[in-house]
Amino acid sequence: MIRRFLYVFVVFLLLLLMLFFLYLNNTRLVEPTVLQCYQTVKETLRKRGYSPNLMVISTKRHKWLNNLLVYFNGAASESLHLQGQAIDFIVYDVNRDGKSDGKDLDIVYKILDQEIIVNKGGLGIYKEKGGFFNKQMIHIDCRGFRARWE
Repeated sequence: MIRRFLYVFVVFLLLLLMLFFLYLNNTRLVEPTVLQCYQTVKETLRKRGYSPNLMVISTKRHKWLNNLLVYFNGAASESLHLQGQAIDFIVYDVNRDGKSDGKDLDIVYKILDQEIIVNKGGLGIYKEKGGFFNKQMIHIDCRGFRARWE
């Protein structure tokens, strides 16, 4: 009985990992415009002496997954992720102070807001109040006009 449970658990875990690495964080599935914004923020962080310690957690989504996120996490029902026009990523310790916190998010947000995204797209920041999957997260998209939220 325990072996069967472990087997099912391992298979389930492998499927989740495959879903994550082959689909959810696959930057090849997003539009080049939004991918360029993500790559530019990483390059800018490096040039300024910060660590580009970011991890993509969501790119293009299937409708069924987006519906789950709408229900459980408050995602937008007509999310730009459905068309591959958005990226969500976690911000880790970019300022090298040994902590992943709001200071790191503020650094990345400021660069994106003032230098990269500006008025060309959406930028959302999810700090401590976020759920398990969106703490320390930033959303960027290429909607063609300025949109901001926290």
